Amino acid sequence: MDVSIDSEFIDAVASESGLLAGQSQLADSVVLDLLEGSYGLTGALVRIPTEKDETFRLRDSEETYLVKVSPPDEDPMIVHLQTACMEHLEAAAPELPVQRLVRSLTGDPQVFLPSPAGPFDRVLRVMRFMSGDLLASQDASSGQLQLVGSSLARVGLALQDFEHARADRLLLWDLKHFHRMRPLLNYVDEQHKRSLAEDIFDQFDEKVVPLLDTLTSQVVHGDFSPFNVLIDPDRPEYVAGIIDFGDVVRTPVIFDLSVTMANLLGTDPSSPWKHALHVMDGYLNIRPLPVQELEALIISAQARLLLRALITQWRASQLPERCDYLLSHSEPDWDRLTATAAAPAPQPAHHTLNQTR
Repeated sequence: MDVSIDSEFIDAVASESGLLAGQSQLADSVVLDLLEGSYGLTGALVRIPTEKDETFRLRDSEETYLVKVSPPDEDPMIVHLQTACMEHLEAAAPELPVQRLVRSLTGDPQVFLPSPAGPFDRVLRVMRFMSGDLLASQDASSGQLQLVGSSLARVGLALQDFEHARADRLLLWDLKHFHRMRPLLNYVDEQHKRSLAEDIFDQFDEKVVPLLDTLTSQVVHGDFSPFNVLIDPDRPEYVAGIIDFGDVVRTPVIFDLSVTMANLLGTDPSSPWKHALHVMDGYLNIRPLPVQELEALIISAQARLLLRALITQWRASQLPERCDYLLSHSEPDWDRLTATAAAPAPQPAHHTLNQTR
């Protein structure tokens, strides 16, 4: 492996993912004027802290909206990819509880804002605010987790025929690039963490990389995490809202499932795989996958959790003012990785066979 080349690749992917630019904020009064002029909307505006976009909640007398303004270094075509994906789902699968875009007074799903501070125009979008509890805040049952998996599968099936000029964007979170992320180990000081990470990289290189060109691929949501899934226990389908299409990308479909599984790995230390496998079962009930892809899924779920820990460590080195905060958030991921690595890895073919008996 040429570490210098892969380090350059990481910088390029991080740049296109919008993770290298500084913050550029619009005044709330400017945002309110834009909303009134472009959408005819007025009300109380509250800023919501997020990683990239400037995000707000707007409340008028009748309804609540989510307002997003893209950063000045993000290509508007990447934003359009996200917008077009949401519009496709609204038309192709209106029964899915996907966040809905609000059109401007001229009928457009997004409005361009000239930006002297960056290389691109900024993009203003307004969406219906979705109510519900975050899956991350719930102690979901096995059956409820299966419903989360089946919802993800339905989103994937609805996106099978979706195409876009920027679907093959570079995205730091996209696991098809994971094997090129070893230079991030340079930001891990503790030897037991490095050893754990190196073992996951080695397994990914052995079991997943040889399959990359053959895995079923398409445009996927890309971040179906417990923080982007809203639930309602009183609904038969349990999932009440699917939000945040910021990581839409064309990639192997198992990597879409890996995101949800990774967020659940090790959450029960006594049985680290249990919750993740419930989601997998629900997914496979709707969309079966070949056995060789399931075997790759088991290591890719661990790889996704590791990637989050590594990116957090890397960003802590880039943002010294937030170092302690970021590292405190990465520590639970390392603990969960350790618990998962200590447990026997599931055999997916045997596991799913047992589930059908």
